[in-house]
Amino acid sequence: MMFMPIAISIRELHENIVERLQIKHDEETFSTIPIPSEEWIRLQFWPKNIYAKTSMQYTGRFEISYKVQSRLLRKSHPDAHYCAALFRYTRLFAIKYREFICFISADDKHKIPVGEIVETSTGVRNKATLASLNSELTSCDHDFTKLSVTPSVSLFCEIPKDISGSFYQGQVFVAYKDSVFQPSSALRHSSEWLKCLHKKYVTLPEMLIIYTDGGADHRTTFGSVQIAMICLFLKGNFDFLAAVRTAPYHSWTNPAERVMSIINLGLQGVALKRSDMSPNSERIFKNLGTMEDIQNANNQTLSEELKTAIKSTQKTLEDRTSRLKLHDQKFKCIKPATSEEINNLFEVST
Repeated sequence: MMFMPIAISIRELHENIVERLQIKHDEETFSTIPIPSEEWIRLQFWPKNIYAKTSMQYTGRFEISYKVQSRLLRKSHPDAHYCAALFRYTRLFAIKYREFICFISADDKHKIPVGEIVETSTGVRNKATLASLNSELTSCDHDFTKLSVTPSVSLFCEIPKDISGSFYQGQVFVAYKDSVFQPSSALRHSSEWLKCLHKKYVTLPEMLIIYTDGGADHRTTFGSVQIAMICLFLKGNFDFLAAVRTAPYHSWTNPAERVMSIINLGLQGVALKRSDMSPNSERIFKNLGTMEDIQNANNQTLSEELKTAIKSTQKTLEDRTSRLKLHDQKFKCIKPATSEEINNLFEVST
């Protein structure tokens, strides 16, 4: 297993070998050593694809090949086996009472940068996308934007009849939150799940299971998350509610994580920019350096105009996301929970 390439480039490898030879031999001996070209060195590698016709040019003398870094190495954790068993027991329980249970798998995707002066790329790894032949598909590549949008993904799993079946199917709900004024929190997630439940069901199910990773807004050992679950339990009038989390470093086991690759299709090749504000608000905003500065500015006019300016971006993302599908079921977008909805949820338990 390797964590660093052998060399940065063939040129650098060539220079390193020549330097070693110079150190090892005196000047007269070194002048008699035949130094191969960079192209000769390249052809001594193993080919990228042994089935391609170009592989005939390679000798395979050196056991070296061009490789792309694989990002599948994961940290281990002592609780990994316990959490895997707990997830299995949770699925078995859901299958046994599948007629009475709603199983939600939820997660937040990474923040999507929003440009301020020019359109800024979403940061999703670029691949070829459909575009007009006579146009240029361009965007700003800077990543120092102050504003961003956070997608919260909730997969309402279709529970299979057997444990061998897949939980990676069902209805996907996505909420695009303004990272400044609508940050993710346990109560906001609970409010949004309740909103999704009312959209999906005429009569809410008797039991609810929520499966998430161990982020601060989902960690079941945190009091804020426990209070949010109690509020959701009381507001939804459920008979049973279970909140289960993945082991640390094992969020990849969460079915909602697999939805992110589909969302990337909607974000690929997209550049975003907020709407313009009034000249006075633009001047004040320019002097605010970080997200914390914007939140602590205590300027009501700036806050309202900034919320309005980013709504067009949220609407664009919602339109693109609603065109995506998981097993022929179109994604649905919901509005992030407002302060009033969060307060209503919290007040039910007091």
